[in-house]
Amino acid sequence: MGEVRVSSQESRVSVRAGDDVVVELPENATTGFRWEVTGLDGLELTGDDYTPDPAPPMMVGTGGTRLLRLRAEKAGEGRLELVYRQPWGAENETAGEYALRVTVV
Repeated sequence: MGEVRVSSQESRVSVRAGDDVVVELPENATTGFRWEVTGLDGLELTGDDYTPDPAPPMMVGTGGTRLLRLRAEKAGEGRLELVYRQPWGAENETAGEYALRVTVV
């Protein structure tokens, strides 16, 4: 089992069955914005963590990093879809989107 890290600039990755895919995205939780999973096909979400930027911690307006860990169990195609929004906002009010296509060999 291995680990493959991807960033917000990547939209496609190829991994082996059993590998973990770790997605790191900038997030500003202090303003209420958060990455929300809206589609998960062929992958299992095994971790979802937020790490604030080091200084000053958790002040309004400071950002951090959302880290999603996905497991690619079997060969085929997988897809992760996310939206960046405030949970209390309307469903169609998003500040960003991210999609990752995963080929599992």
